[in-house]
Amino acid sequence: MTEIPKEGAGRPLYESAPKITPATPVLPAAPYLWAVAASYPLAWLYVKKLLVVNMFASLWLPVFAVLFLAGVEGMARALHRKAAGETPLWAGCWLALSCAMPVLGYQNTLSDWQLLAWHLLAVWFVLARCGMLAQGYTGSLFFLDALTGLIVLPFGGFFRRIGTLWEGLRVLGRQRLPLRRAGVALGTALVTVLLCGTAWNLLSAADANFAAVGGRVQRWLADLLGYDALMENTIVFLLSLPVGAWLYGLVAGALRRQTPPCPQERFFQGLEPLRLLPALTANVAVGALCAVYGLFFALQALEWLAAAPLGLTAPQASAFAVDGFWELMRILLLDFCVLAAVRFFGRQPLPRALAALFCLFGVGFAALAGAKLAVYIRLYAFTPRRVVAGWFLCVLALWAVLVLVRVFRVIPAVRIGLAALAVSFVLLSCVDLESRIVRANINRYGAGVDAELDLDVLRDCGLNPWYRYESYQGDGSGKVVRYTGWLLDSGWFEGRSAAEIAELYDIPGEALGSFGYEQQARLGESVLRLTFDKDYRCTQAFLTAAQNGV
Repeated sequence: MTEIPKEGAGRPLYESAPKITPATPVLPAAPYLWAVAASYPLAWLYVKKLLVVNMFASLWLPVFAVLFLAGVEGMARALHRKAAGETPLWAGCWLALSCAMPVLGYQNTLSDWQLLAWHLLAVWFVLARCGMLAQGYTGSLFFLDALTGLIVLPFGGFFRRIGTLWEGLRVLGRQRLPLRRAGVALGTALVTVLLCGTAWNLLSAADANFAAVGGRVQRWLADLLGYDALMENTIVFLLSLPVGAWLYGLVAGALRRQTPPCPQERFFQGLEPLRLLPALTANVAVGALCAVYGLFFALQALEWLAAAPLGLTAPQASAFAVDGFWELMRILLLDFCVLAAVRFFGRQPLPRALAALFCLFGVGFAALAGAKLAVYIRLYAFTPRRVVAGWFLCVLALWAVLVLVRVFRVIPAVRIGLAALAVSFVLLSCVDLESRIVRANINRYGAGVDAELDLDVLRDCGLNPWYRYESYQGDGSGKVVRYTGWLLDSGWFEGRSAAEIAELYDIPGEALGSFGYEQQARLGESVLRLTFDKDYRCTQAFLTAAQNGV
């Protein structure tokens, strides 16, 4: 029979709180650990081979692009992340640009823009592959995508790499290997090194060629582990740490999220309080712009009608070509800014008729600017800046047409326009632009169209007396030899003074003999040899191959 405790008797004490077992560290997912391991050599490759040594002008550029693409693709597949439909577009553009830049070498006009485009295309590929585009595709919120890919994701996860690495090391540290197994591994390594070293020494004594190979290996190890190399690699490694953290933060930060940092629904919801532009204000402002544009085109038409019976003289054609081209380009950009302001801050869209008229004026401005540029090139030949301006004008004209079509039919105008911008720029970068410009200008000079060559254009395209072609990255010496051959074929050197030729070539020269002066200019593997008369006018010029360093 169970005895009932009396009132006031002692009772068993119950635990006031449950016992908490320390949490066991969980090993991070394998794709993240592999990404951490791969980020260190990739960042070192970026700093050492691309940034410091070759300035993005070597074949390491496509190597880096392929490795990065493969790493992001493998990581995304392992985590079952669905890619956006436009992912192959950005990957293809990035690979094409990565191959074009080292093959064609440094192009003075495009190189700075190529570097910017190269990095943007890499970021856009990651965003598309990892599903981090704000609209699910590249659209009117492209500026938000750029902010996400360049700042929010990489700097938001900037220290995530060291955290992942630390967690992995903690878990591996708790999984202690048996001491016997570790001792066997250490002993195996020591025995292998001793046996291979002994065999190498004996074989080196038996064969001179084998000894020479051993000497080269020893010198390579000495260079690799020497003080200078060690200091250089240490500095490169330290510089690569923030680069690797940025790369890992971008990729891992995108793959750890299921939705973009700011999807379009949240963006437009937050934008609602900022839609303060009244419909009346927008309509009056755009209508006033249309009136100003109409007056401008009316005056242009009257000028043409007045000049048509007599034809344009050369000065009039020159004035037409020069006056207002860049202003028309700025007007086009202003129109796109006005449409964007109405799109994001207007309470109501523009009436269809007013929007169509406004967009139609944009197409007219693009056509007028194109006519001016065509006349300008016909009169004054090509320059790199004019060609790039023509390309950008074509892109703006396409955007104007797309916006006009968008007024009457629902199409992804921004998506098509940005894709056309990227693809056309990559195609432009795949062309040896400078060589084509130099060839066209020299042909005009040889045909008698131009009385003189524009030497500034030749210098902008790489023909400079201060280049040292032996150490020049890219196809510097090959380009200059081609340019020189075209100049020789056109007869440009004949009768030129030494001072004129010195604007393009480094010709120190020495007086040789009493019948004239001979000078030469080193062009990498070739030499330009020049003969001058007593007035220092060139009488003969020809190219020869450099022999024995002479």
